[in-house]
Amino acid sequence: MENVSEIAAHFDFTQTRKSKRYLNSFFNQKSFNKNQTLYVQQKLKLFLANFEIIEYYRINESKINGIQKFLDEFNINQYNLISSLKYREYFREINTNISLLIDFFYHFELLLRNFKMKEICPKFFIEIEEQILFINSLSVYEQYNKDLDFKEKKNFLKIITHENKKKNFESFWSFFYLFDVYSSIAKGIKINNLVFPKFNSENAFNIENFYHLDLKNAVKNTLQVDYKNTLVFTGANMSGKSTAMKSISIIILLAHLGIAVPADYSDIPFYDSIFMYFSVNDNLKEGYSHFAQEIMNVKNVLLELKSKNCFVVFDEIFSGTNINDATQITVKTVNGFSKFKNSMFIFSTHLNLIENHLITNRNILMLHLESFLENNKLSFTYQLKEGWSKLEIGKILFDEYGLNKLLDMEVDY
Repeated sequence: MENVSEIAAHFDFTQTRKSKRYLNSFFNQKSFNKNQTLYVQQKLKLFLANFEIIEYYRINESKINGIQKFLDEFNINQYNLISSLKYREYFREINTNISLLIDFFYHFELLLRNFKMKEICPKFFIEIEEQILFINSLSVYEQYNKDLDFKEKKNFLKIITHENKKKNFESFWSFFYLFDVYSSIAKGIKINNLVFPKFNSENAFNIENFYHLDLKNAVKNTLQVDYKNTLVFTGANMSGKSTAMKSISIIILLAHLGIAVPADYSDIPFYDSIFMYFSVNDNLKEGYSHFAQEIMNVKNVLLELKSKNCFVVFDEIFSGTNINDATQITVKTVNGFSKFKNSMFIFSTHLNLIENHLITNRNILMLHLESFLENNKLSFTYQLKEGWSKLEIGKILFDEYGLNKLLDMEVDY
């Protein structure tokens, strides 16, 4: 997808900047492992089962930053009775940070302890229990809401120093930010009323009543593909072709990330890699033209197909070259890709001349978004239909926008 961040935005309820970076990294995965995907799916189901706990949980980022800075910079040797007299402001600052640290860990441990439904994801519950044990090792329960004297604070700082040296705080913060990420994604799933997909090993591709996340009152479509692995979309501009392709692609990406999808039902194959080329630009840094970049994209996919099953989308493939070249190499490319039967390929094209070169290929399914032309007026249903669209509307739009009149007007100067 040309901008994965647009998809991630539907699930971005993160409460810290670092959590947001974790979320963006999560969404920018390129390769996938089925076991890991199913594990993420289980974790998200666990978070949804505990939604009443995470829904109102709030993080104060400035406090978190203060605690982390304190843990990074604190030196226990500087906490003594002499410094309490000589450097009173510094001493008071340490005491404040101790209180913040105790308060934060006490409440986060309470949140973790309230998580239920262990059977949904036992593996992640082990992580939760490990973090509970770690927090308990800090003795925050004994210190919480208590007016500590100097000796008690000193002992607490010794514990903190010991855990810091063992780098246990590093693993905790990683867990903490990922906890925020999964809470965030669960909120996106809940708000958008999404459904978890299924994966099959029969190469059956079935998505019922799917839609695009960005569209309100979107027209829903169903796609069922059996014994075919290549879809060719045709049709007029504005018919919804690219939107339908993006909707399918978003479902595939979300499914492989372990996230629920915008469809009533989804049962799809699992792919090792995902490539989605919806807008190909010149690569000035590498010195590639638009067409050369398209060639490189095709090559990269072919190299990946040597060892992996892939889901691949090419929107308006080879639009960067002349129509004669585009016709020949598009036919070659589509037919060539269709030989990789354990992968799925989606193409869109305006090259009506190639229909007869593809129609005999049993691995290819022709699709279009329904549109009508009556009395030079266009109408669109946005319904997905089988077959090649014969409707050509370029000249009509050209005239509708008044370009014929403007170009025919006399120029006097």
